[in-house]
Amino acid sequence: MGRCADTQRRTMVAYCLLPTQKAKPGRNISAPALRHVQTGIHPLECGTLFRLHRFRQGCLHILMNGFSPARRFVRMFFQLLSLLTLTFPAVATVPPLAERDIVFYYGSRPPVDDLRHFEQIVIQPSQVLAHERTQLLALPSTIFAYVSIGEVARNSEDISRIKSKWSIGTNPTWNSLVMDMSSSAWRDYLLDQHFGLLWQQGYRAFFLDTVDSYLLAARDGKRREQQEQGLQLLLAEVKRRYPGVKLLLNRGFEVLDKVAKHADGMIAESLFHGFDPLTGKHAPTKPETRQWLINQLRRAQDEFNLPVTVLDYVEPGEWAEAEKTAKQILELGFMPWVANGDLTWLGQGRVRLMPRRVLAIVDGSPAEQWNQPLFKHVATPLEYLGLAIDYWYIDQQGLPIEPLLGRYSGVVSWLPTDLEGRYGGVCSRLQREADAGLPVVLLGNVPAGVACRRLVGYAGDNQPITHALTAESAHQLLARPEHLPVVGSGTPDLRIEALGEPWLTLSGENQRFHPVAVTASGGYAVHPHLINENASGQHQWLLDPVAFLRAALRLPLQPAFDLTTENGRRISLLEIRADQLFRTDAATGVSAYDKLRSLLNQYQEPVTIGIIEAEIRDDEQKQKVQQLAALPHVRLASHTYSHPFYWPVFIGERDADQALYKYSVQVPGYAAELSRETAGTLAFLQSIDDQAAPLLIWSGDGKAPPAAVAAAEQGDMLHIGGGGLHWQTGSLSLADLSPLLKPSDWGVQVLTPLVAEPLFARLWYGELLNYRKVIEWNQLLDGPQRWRPASLSLHADALLRNGAATVIDEAIRQQQREETLPLWLDEFVRRARSFQQASLARDIDGRWQVYAGELRTLRLPASAGLVAISDDVAGFREHHDQRYLHLTSAAGELEFVSAAEKNRPLLIHASAPLQHWQLSKANQATFRLQARGQAELQIPAGCRVQINEQALPARVVQGGLRVVVSAAQAAEELSLDC
Repeated sequence: MGRCADTQRRTMVAYCLLPTQKAKPGRNISAPALRHVQTGIHPLECGTLFRLHRFRQGCLHILMNGFSPARRFVRMFFQLLSLLTLTFPAVATVPPLAERDIVFYYGSRPPVDDLRHFEQIVIQPSQVLAHERTQLLALPSTIFAYVSIGEVARNSEDISRIKSKWSIGTNPTWNSLVMDMSSSAWRDYLLDQHFGLLWQQGYRAFFLDTVDSYLLAARDGKRREQQEQGLQLLLAEVKRRYPGVKLLLNRGFEVLDKVAKHADGMIAESLFHGFDPLTGKHAPTKPETRQWLINQLRRAQDEFNLPVTVLDYVEPGEWAEAEKTAKQILELGFMPWVANGDLTWLGQGRVRLMPRRVLAIVDGSPAEQWNQPLFKHVATPLEYLGLAIDYWYIDQQGLPIEPLLGRYSGVVSWLPTDLEGRYGGVCSRLQREADAGLPVVLLGNVPAGVACRRLVGYAGDNQPITHALTAESAHQLLARPEHLPVVGSGTPDLRIEALGEPWLTLSGENQRFHPVAVTASGGYAVHPHLINENASGQHQWLLDPVAFLRAALRLPLQPAFDLTTENGRRISLLEIRADQLFRTDAATGVSAYDKLRSLLNQYQEPVTIGIIEAEIRDDEQKQKVQQLAALPHVRLASHTYSHPFYWPVFIGERDADQALYKYSVQVPGYAAELSRETAGTLAFLQSIDDQAAPLLIWSGDGKAPPAAVAAAEQGDMLHIGGGGLHWQTGSLSLADLSPLLKPSDWGVQVLTPLVAEPLFARLWYGELLNYRKVIEWNQLLDGPQRWRPASLSLHADALLRNGAATVIDEAIRQQQREETLPLWLDEFVRRARSFQQASLARDIDGRWQVYAGELRTLRLPASAGLVAISDDVAGFREHHDQRYLHLTSAAGELEFVSAAEKNRPLLIHASAPLQHWQLSKANQATFRLQARGQAELQIPAGCRVQINEQALPARVVQGGLRVVVSAAQAAEELSLDC
């Protein structure tokens, strides 16, 4: 029928649908899509049919119900027309750009958690380990495995298995063989050794590279026809063998009319910027080449309805050029990805990742992580800044060759004193990152050597000073404690003479020294001006770690994930480790169990009880534990099988006599075994309570070695313990507060927020009952910077001590007065693990994309501006100069607004987690709270909470209205009207 008739067949049905209706393939038909379909067709050739369909869609109802003399004729006419249109298939339209964000990453260690922001992920399968592949394929994104069908690199694994007769030429640019697509043997090899194996591994989509490489050896004539026929046969067979498979083609313009029906999208490289693999250089393309390529891409997208992605190349770190290029590609209607030529830099697409991870370079091994100064002291302020940490043990493995920029927000290093220059290679590798714009922060010591001198940009010989020094000046943000004297001896001879800002200047013998500075490459802070240690082993920061790290890492103003707060209230935790649960006081005959049962009857907030399996010796004791589990506010967890009190013994350490708390259950004939102490306790736990959470509370010092963590992870158990505050005497010091997370290759161990078992033993079992200090510490950790959730941890047998009930009652009631949101321990652990996995991205229009997992709070400075209330953000509350945003689900978007939205429904704070939140109107939201007893929430003045159109009572409080929701009401759908 010719071109016009063919276009009519493909567009008639699509044109009669309104933009809000769904076409049969499940895609919205938008006006831009229709314009693409019509491109190249003269309006006088095909316009009549289009107008007829629009007339039919808009006027059918009037004609069918209008004047009766014409009704029968009109009905017959449109019934006939409906039969005609049913014979024309609906067009498969190109999905909107926002539904097909794409990323290419060909490096090792794919950042799975960050890549989830993209609907399409293209990877090099040979670079992906098995567990990484499992994680990738579990994402809701489509994972495309790279397959080169037209060339074989001479250094590839394939080269030894292929036969020379399968090749028809060479590509010297890439040092590869050009393969014969007409060879059935070569096609069979691809189907069996590539597509077949990758399909078995779980891949359901492939990115086909070197599609048109045959043109290097067969430019025209019959030989070219044979190559194109072979290519068509290969694609058809892939589609036949693997139903539902998706294929992206890299170019292939010459055979589009033959292979487009087998393709699900097209990729083209080097529209505005190209890459020369021989020189490794990136450079702009020629204007005449661009226009030809644009024409080809428009043909692919408009005539063949293939979604087009353009892959352009710039140097890592050229963010401005990358964003400019991405915008140019978007303006043409194509999806962009702009990265380096190796596709190992996480660059710029329609969406750009906003890294919130730091690479922590340390010495030693993972088993020594507990004693690493970076872990012990620096991880806590990094977590406060919203940063997740990847530890890299430089003595065991060299730094990755892939760019760190784009994946990490910076590098932080704390290495031992190095006078021989053995870390020079580390500094050389980091220099490339610093040159590209990635901040590098060195703590403790600046390694010796030319490479490290160049990286930091210091003058001086980096040797310790032996004479006295005086403080000359200090940065206003340094916040050095005034009561501590300046120690000059041991200060290294370091000076910043240009491209840096000293934060501390010392002088002596006509010289100046800068032991703390923010530099062009990042910054450094060295001993003895970083942390002070007193005679009792207590540490104290000699600078403000948050201010210094924020400045040295050049952290942008972006949302920070927060583990302390939810729905505008500080999270609170109550954990009872059931140590010696059935011990009886000889004088009174009362057991720890009896005391615990009495305590639980007084309070209704969520409480988690950790059970030691080996302590429950008969059915009577088991029934008593079941009675505890039956209480609605109690959840059980495992506290191991026999309560090992010194976990390093499993890796050969013999310092158990130094442990503060040495309780363990002696089981005849049993030698402690890791799987039995961890995942092996889950069956018993669930035999007591089949609803028990799969949670393990580490016993004793909680310093689980890698094998123990792996055992818990393999058993799919959540786990928490160890860490907390390291205190002997005096006041609380943040330098001795462990982080909340200990990530490793074996899994993420969540640490006790405040009082782990060794500290509990020091506070409770000594001569003085010091547990009241926990009340003070919880308050101190909720200052202008909220460092921790409110946390109470205690042992069951401690309840037998005289005065215990009074102290515990005081601590719990103080926690209740603080307006907290109580969580069970497993809920907190899930949120904490999500902190390590959470990710941020921002689209090219400035909207933030958030993946929070089970976390529900983002924190921003109150001065950062207001975020729109939406289906993803239920409200916010300010605490000092920080604003805490209430997220409603695992993933969402943030959009900043210039002013507060009038009459917008807003949740200021609530005492229970949100289960559902949705804006139903501009001034109304529907929501549900998780049912866990009575709940309180605060809303703005002028708003009301309703159930079944009945307003709940509210009382006026400072800042709004307070509404109390009963347990029964919390389970109902509530509406918030403003």
